[in-house]
Amino acid sequence: MFRLLVIAAAWAFQVEQDPLGQAVYVAEIRERPSVGLQFSCGGIVGVVLQYNLGDADYADKRFSTAEPEWEDVRFDFAEGPYDTTAKRAPITDGIGTYEIKGSDAAFIAGLFQAGGSVSIKHDEATATFSLDGAGLAIGQVLDACPFKYPA
Repeated sequence: MFRLLVIAAAWAFQVEQDPLGQAVYVAEIRERPSVGLQFSCGGIVGVVLQYNLGDADYADKRFSTAEPEWEDVRFDFAEGPYDTTAKRAPITDGIGTYEIKGSDAAFIAGLFQAGGSVSIKHDEATATFSLDGAGLAIGQVLDACPFKYPA
């Protein structure tokens, strides 16, 4: 007998602490342990959008001590694409994790609040994330965020 287990990933809001004990407000969705999307604000990290598309082709970059280079990334929404750049996140954030910071991160998070879904394309890797529930979780992050950006 064949059984199929489907686990629907959902957006969640939580409060974490940075290494200095400051609050960091986080909205995230995890499809699998190595595939996820996270928007956070607070602490020493500031405003950050991180994504991991499960790209294992990262070994040549992960041990480099050089400043990561900007890499192209595309966010495909039903309304159309949004192209920007991202940098490899510190290795402590997980192999294959990339990040966008500041006002660009806040802008993209605002686009997530419309719902639907988003496909993220970076190099050869692509992943699609549901944005159902993102509006509430991201709204909680933005409400608590000590850094404010114009809408």
